[in-house]
Amino acid sequence: MSLIETETVESPRLLLSKLKRERPVCFRPEEFFEDNFDVDTFLALNRKSFTLESLKKDLENYSTTIQNSLVELINRDYADFVNLSTNLVGVDQTILKLEAPLIDIHADINIISQSIDSEVQLIAEKLQLRSQIRNKEEILHGLMNIEKLTNKIEQLIDNQTEGKESLFERVASEYSQLQFYVNKNENLPFVQNMRPRIKRISDYLEGGLHKSFKSGLKNNDKNSVTQCLRIFTTLGRVDQSEQLFADAIIAPIIEEIVCKQNLSESGLEGMYCQILDALPAATALVLSLTSPRKDNELRSFDFMSNATFPTIVSKICTNTPALFAAGDPKQFQKSYKETMKFISGFEKLCQYKERVANLRQHPSYKNFISKWSLPIYFQIRLQEIAGSFEHQLLSPFTFNTDRQSETSTSQTGVKYALPVSVMLELCINRCWEEDVLLRPLTHRFFKLTLQLLRRYAVWLSEIPTSSEELIVSDICKAVHDSYLIVDQVPNFVKKLTSDKIPVFDQTEILSISCKDILDSIPVLADYVINDVIKHCEKALEQTQAVPRLFRRTNREMPTEPLGYVSQLIGPIETDIYNSVLPDIVRQEWCSKTAHQLVTRYSETVAEILISLRKTEDSLAMLKRGRKSAAQTASTTNSCTDEDKIRAQLKLDVTELGAKLDIMGIPKGEEFEKLQNLVAKR
Repeated sequence: MSLIETETVESPRLLLSKLKRERPVCFRPEEFFEDNFDVDTFLALNRKSFTLESLKKDLENYSTTIQNSLVELINRDYADFVNLSTNLVGVDQTILKLEAPLIDIHADINIISQSIDSEVQLIAEKLQLRSQIRNKEEILHGLMNIEKLTNKIEQLIDNQTEGKESLFERVASEYSQLQFYVNKNENLPFVQNMRPRIKRISDYLEGGLHKSFKSGLKNNDKNSVTQCLRIFTTLGRVDQSEQLFADAIIAPIIEEIVCKQNLSESGLEGMYCQILDALPAATALVLSLTSPRKDNELRSFDFMSNATFPTIVSKICTNTPALFAAGDPKQFQKSYKETMKFISGFEKLCQYKERVANLRQHPSYKNFISKWSLPIYFQIRLQEIAGSFEHQLLSPFTFNTDRQSETSTSQTGVKYALPVSVMLELCINRCWEEDVLLRPLTHRFFKLTLQLLRRYAVWLSEIPTSSEELIVSDICKAVHDSYLIVDQVPNFVKKLTSDKIPVFDQTEILSISCKDILDSIPVLADYVINDVIKHCEKALEQTQAVPRLFRRTNREMPTEPLGYVSQLIGPIETDIYNSVLPDIVRQEWCSKTAHQLVTRYSETVAEILISLRKTEDSLAMLKRGRKSAAQTASTTNSCTDEDKIRAQLKLDVTELGAKLDIMGIPKGEEFEKLQNLVAKR
């Protein structure tokens, strides 16, 4: 790069630094060097911060600085500018001299390129022609082989100098090659003309092979069957041999066993046993020849999965269609279990795990399993079990002697207080009984178990809102049973399901269901406590009558509590303390009820004492207004009505505390406040 070019490239930066040193401006000079510089945008951005006057002045100064810098640059490098024009003299002549040779070279290159392109195209055409010739040669070779193999096979068939088995094997080998060429050229006229001859060979081979295979199976000729199976493998007709085995050997046996008459005489289990007894002899030969070992050339055959089982299933579905009806759940469950037992026995006859896996993936197996309407069966059982429980919920507190024992003893030996609790356990047990449960429905019956527990919890929470007239003792029985269920049912369910779902730990999910039951108890507690307090309030109203017993009367100072105290504490003792509630729950409910009772009793006593104080103050003022010395002397050193009333209330409070102590109910701070209230003057 020349000096001029260097200075020209660097001059914008030099001018910019020089301008900044001489005088700062209100805009960024770098903006002029940006590729997307726009005058309108430049003015719009800068006029927001500066006036047009100052912007114009700074631009003029910047322009002057640039002009001065250009003059200085020209003056400094003037000699270079002059030499530049001198050095360029004669350059145009040199360029003209080079132009003609370059044009000639370009023309020569174009000619060579065109020649190469034409040669490439010619080669491509020849390669394509060669490919077509090769394809035709292959076709011709195939047609010649078809003719040759057809003639050869026909000669073998016509001469028949060998044994049938050896002849069939040779014909099968040649026929396999023939089919290869025929499939590659099947649309050609020559092949179409050869079709009758090929069909004659195919019919001969198929007829003879089928006859030989059936004969070998019936006569238990191992060599003949082995050779036939080898021929079937060579021809790629494995499925044909399996179907032939099913029709010739299995179908007659199954047709005789699987029929309505035999089903009615021997029963389903007996019929299945007859099938399993007959199969080993019928399948022993082919099973021994077709083991799935890697070194066995006949391992591609699977007569149990592809021939025997589909035939059995077909006959069962055709001859005994009523077997799959779920209308009678008891019979359906029995039939299903016997069928699964039969399938298990059939799988044992397969001898190899690979064969069992193939059987379970076979369409006939899946179709047979799907014919059993397990969802319908479960719905029937669901209506039966859940319906029984819902029916009992219509009268949860009343035993129906036609259906349950009055002893209310459950399956676990636990004594429940309510029939609905007994029914819950009976329904859960019913889900897991041997004549109800089916293995594929285990998850559904476990879900039903959880739903029954949840339904019981919902019923508990809905008791207070029931339209029926409730008895506190019934609610206490429900709470009593709830704690028994939470304590007993999880272990009961685990015991029932231990051999049915051994890999599943039900502890956590059962604990959640039990928690739902326990969460319903606080609502019942509030209802019972409020109901007991309402009964206590009736006796509490009698407390208001205490002042009337002693005001303006000549009664002696009281020495015994009034009878309303027993009535006050009676509902707690009758409905809660003497109930069937668990000890901890009974103590808790008694304490809460007693606390509310003492609180309300304290409020009532406080009102009585306040009213009594106001009355006594009014009477005292009246007495002071009278100037009778006799009256003053008569009241001196005598017990007032207030003293008698306070004494009576104190006796009543003491009696209440004694009764709470007898029941073992903590009296608490509220009772101490009540004692202090009636004690102070």
